[in-house]
Amino acid sequence: MTPAIIATDMQRLEQDAIVVMFEMDATQYGGEVMRFAPSLVDGQPIMFGGQQYLPFPITAEGFEWNGKGTLPRPTLTAAAMDVAFLSLVISAQDLVGAPVRRLRTYRKHLDDGTDPDPEALFPVDYYVIERKTSQNRRQIQFELSVQMDQEGRMIPARQVLRDSCTHRYRWWDGTQYRYEGVTCPYAGSGEWAESGSVAAGGGDRCGKRLSDCKLRFGQYGELPFYGFPGVGRYK
Repeated sequence: MTPAIIATDMQRLEQDAIVVMFEMDATQYGGEVMRFAPSLVDGQPIMFGGQQYLPFPITAEGFEWNGKGTLPRPTLTAAAMDVAFLSLVISAQDLVGAPVRRLRTYRKHLDDGTDPDPEALFPVDYYVIERKTSQNRRQIQFELSVQMDQEGRMIPARQVLRDSCTHRYRWWDGTQYRYEGVTCPYAGSGEWAESGSVAAGGGDRCGKRLSDCKLRFGQYGELPFYGFPGVGRYK
């Protein structure tokens, strides 16, 4: 970023409009980096640094730092009307731990502005989703925390299952295997039923056990097993 440019702009008598954008990284859940903004600018989606920030009905509050007391815990309140986003929240453990960035710049520094500059940013706010605080038919609300404010967080921040993998496995659509939203990296030709027996013709169904992982990646291969087989074992 170029803080000197922003600092100079802030000293001007006439201030340009400030544009707020958000980036939410859901790649750890098989999603993508989602870029959105609370509103359109001049009736168009925001373009900044070659990236498009789509309008999304969202309210962001509580980002102010006052230097006293605890660190801020902002909230993001999003409309629950977007089916794709709602499905991602449901399948990705409420997006807990997903990084969120808040970007701010002046209108003139957008790609279609009078002085486009992708480096001209206010200090970027880095947060992670701490928890989903509420959800109803109209909206979903998340509480954010700064990355340094993680005291008491449980590692690995997801449910610990010894004998069951939580990867999302590929699925058969009647013609071919599909990989949309899949997190398991297996894309081989071998097929096995949930019981572990050999299958064919689209019958591949992972039983989510460590033994199923070994069938697909080899007895001594590097296993992407997403469970915790060592839990509960004592020397």
